[in-house]
Amino acid sequence: MTDRLLDRLADGLSLALTIGVALVAGAVIIWLTSADPGHALRAFFLGPFQNKLFFGNMLQTAAPLLLTGLGVAVAFQVGAVNLGAEGQVYAGALAGATLLLFPPFVSPWLIPVAVVAAGAAGALFAWLAGWLRTRFGATEVIGSFLIGAALIQLFDFFLRRYLADPTAGFPTSKPLAATFRLARLLPPSNLNVMFAIGIVLAVVAFFVLYRTTFGYRIRLTGLSVKYARYSGIRVGWHFLVAMAISGALAGIAGVGEVMGVQGRLVTGLSNNLGWNGVTVALVARLHPLGVIPAALLYGYLHSGATVAGLMSDVSPRIASIIQSLIFYMITAQAIYVWLRRRLGAARANAGPGGALPSGATGRPRRQGGPSAARSDR
Repeated sequence: MTDRLLDRLADGLSLALTIGVALVAGAVIIWLTSADPGHALRAFFLGPFQNKLFFGNMLQTAAPLLLTGLGVAVAFQVGAVNLGAEGQVYAGALAGATLLLFPPFVSPWLIPVAVVAAGAAGALFAWLAGWLRTRFGATEVIGSFLIGAALIQLFDFFLRRYLADPTAGFPTSKPLAATFRLARLLPPSNLNVMFAIGIVLAVVAFFVLYRTTFGYRIRLTGLSVKYARYSGIRVGWHFLVAMAISGALAGIAGVGEVMGVQGRLVTGLSNNLGWNGVTVALVARLHPLGVIPAALLYGYLHSGATVAGLMSDVSPRIASIIQSLIFYMITAQAIYVWLRRRLGAARANAGPGGALPSGATGRPRRQGGPSAARSDR
């Protein structure tokens, strides 16, 4: 058995043990806070499977996280940390929904156009954070976070100033036309086609990252900028493309929530989809296919907490605390593994040429004199 296989086996066992301990901790809290712990435990752990409503909503909770988690994972693969996914969700929702609120004509064919517009909006702002990194050396961690925070405020500004429905009692736009609503797959739940799209995109991302030359270059850039550059890979270009893909997926998640769940623009519509996407990506070990069970786990815990709050004497606040405790414990273990691997990659990148410098255009370095060095910049 190779060292790599042993490392993966140990990682998997560690994750399984953490999930088990976290679930036991949640069960203990329910036992201590409920007068009928048996009923409360059944509601929390089996409630999401009781009927079509709970089951469909569990899957729908996972649907946008498939996209945001996948986007964050793609960024991680190239060595970038996209903390602006939350803002990119809002940017995508605003761009796509604005087209559907003021359509040049009413046709279902505008739905894919809105999805493309949402993806483009998210990609633009994620690309901007990446460009600031490659052009000026401004870390994309801070850049994407600040741009994302500004996007959330811009979303609220445009919603309240130009798109708000004056007859509504809170900041929201008028509802979308029925033509632009996504069909429900499991009525009366909110489950819609975005869940299937998320699954398909996760499979496509796996194929691209692990079965194509482009994906290999993305991963090699993330593993070691130095070796990627010595291999002739345009590291800056691949960095920007991966960031744009990451933002596009977040933007599509945003318009999916508008068309499939809310039916209109609503302030706070994301409900931390971007931040939870970071958690999902870490739990998935940054693997595209791992995002699927990680998002489903989050959806299960969220739905379990909701059902326990509705069907038992466990208060919704306690149920939310239990849900958060379980997922944070799992996330903490995932962060530890990620940091361990990140430090290993940093040691591999140590030395000249091992970092993504400011002003990098992504062209491979050439051996030679000063003229060759100038062309590299």
